[in-house]
Amino acid sequence: MENTSASRLAELILANELEPEALVEAVIAEALASDEGSSALFRDLVEPLADNFEFRLVNSYTHIFARVIEAALPDLDAADLIERFMRIRKPRKYLGNPESVEHVFVLSRITIGADIAITSRILRAAFVHFPNAKIHFVGPRKNYEIFEPEIGLELVELSYKRTGNLRERLSVYPQLKEALSVKGALIIDPDSRLSQLGLLPLGEEENYYFFETRSWWSDEDMPLGEMTERWVEQTFDVPLHVPIVAVEDRLEGFDVTLSLGVGENPEKSIPWPFEPRLLQMLVDRGLRVLVDTGAGGEEAARVHRAIAEVKPGASGSVTPYYGSFKEFASEINASQLYIGYDSAGGHAACALGIPGLLLFRGFPNERFMIRWIPWGDGELEVLDAEEMSVDVALDRVQEAVEAVFSGEGVLDEDDDEDFDEDDLEDEDPEPKR
Repeated sequence: MENTSASRLAELILANELEPEALVEAVIAEALASDEGSSALFRDLVEPLADNFEFRLVNSYTHIFARVIEAALPDLDAADLIERFMRIRKPRKYLGNPESVEHVFVLSRITIGADIAITSRILRAAFVHFPNAKIHFVGPRKNYEIFEPEIGLELVELSYKRTGNLRERLSVYPQLKEALSVKGALIIDPDSRLSQLGLLPLGEEENYYFFETRSWWSDEDMPLGEMTERWVEQTFDVPLHVPIVAVEDRLEGFDVTLSLGVGENPEKSIPWPFEPRLLQMLVDRGLRVLVDTGAGGEEAARVHRAIAEVKPGASGSVTPYYGSFKEFASEINASQLYIGYDSAGGHAACALGIPGLLLFRGFPNERFMIRWIPWGDGELEVLDAEEMSVDVALDRVQEAVEAVFSGEGVLDEDDDEDFDEDDLEDEDPEPKR
């Protein structure tokens, strides 16, 4: 983490020490003044507080970011925002007549992986519980396209700026507020960045259902997908639902789909030359591999560098993929095995029931890894690769590959060293976040 005012403030909060007022004011002033200050606010303060999944840190975020909003949007009062948040965060059951609801707006989590893991479950539940309502997905079109053909869905297209100064990042608020001002409409907010994690007031409070994912069941080791299913069942009396990923049928697919995306966090990748050696191993096994090139830039360059080092195999091959994530999800669905770092592809594979191997690295704490493990029907192995050498990681991947392509399945029932979904079965099933 860089040495910024925001990082210094985060260190004090994480250590449960007093927050100097001058430092809080400096963080806010810097976020308003420049793109760099705004990036530091989110990267060095907001994300570390959220990634620990602790009730105390949610309160710290709430009190600081309410002041951030007040400074950027003077029509809003920080004290009012805090009081409202403390009300909406309390879990409550929907007690109205579901057949009378005409509109339900579900806010996007912005990232595709989170929308698959969390938002898609809420969308499916909304269609079940509110049979006469129009269900609206509020967020980016590329995320909406993953769901719409599967269940039928209306789009309120809004883009959230993940760059720029603070006022630019919050500039979506007037448009968002207007779009959701339909009288009597229900708004379901799964801790969306569009609402700044529930702090921006939207719609009628009595019709606002907020799923505060950062501290619900904070003392249980449970993936966010399972948490969402519990919240949906408790709030709307809808039985547990699998996530949604809409795909197109493929007559033939690649043997392996692979994603090396790290979401601009290089610490999530295993050190070089893991990636070219991984591709070479798959090619030498005679497998046809499709590799997602991601969003371009450094990520695509890294993929092409890895591909360039692969020597041709007798029947194996490596093909780069350049299309949309929606199309890549269809390729995952047509493949026999998905391999990747922690990313949207893993959530898609699990939702689609495709065997998967995920390598978690660069996570801030064990709770973060557990929370973001995909939850669904897919046969999944999750490796804690934080301390793994390149050779050990390759050995583990090879074991999974041999298991899948010899018909044995991905999961090794005798392996207790690494965390996978089976570890969750011994947890107390009663809910607590």
